[in-house]
Amino acid sequence: MTFVIILSVVIFVGFIAYIVNLFIRDHKIGTHGRDIHALVEDVRYLGSNDGGSVTIKYRLSWYEDGATRYAEGKDTIPAYRSSRLQKGCEVDIKYLDDDHILFVFDK
Repeated sequence: MTFVIILSVVIFVGFIAYIVNLFIRDHKIGTHGRDIHALVEDVRYLGSNDGGSVTIKYRLSWYEDGATRYAEGKDTIPAYRSSRLQKGCEVDIKYLDDDHILFVFDK
């Protein structure tokens, strides 16, 4: 019985820590990230969920310091925003580094 209680507490604490980590990550990108206007080079639909969100894999490019920068990643966005992320469209992002990108749909 003690093992089950300890295991339940560990799972619960891990879940809460993960949620807190996501909030900290978004706050860090929002406060320290640079505003960039990027071109969507490629976007692929990976899946959707019942909550109205779609998971996509993307490749973005933008000009910075006379050179073209590229970033690739995977993100989950609301389905009604997916029309803004099509190949050839331009999108606003907050860029901290290649692993920390946040799409900005509302200004």
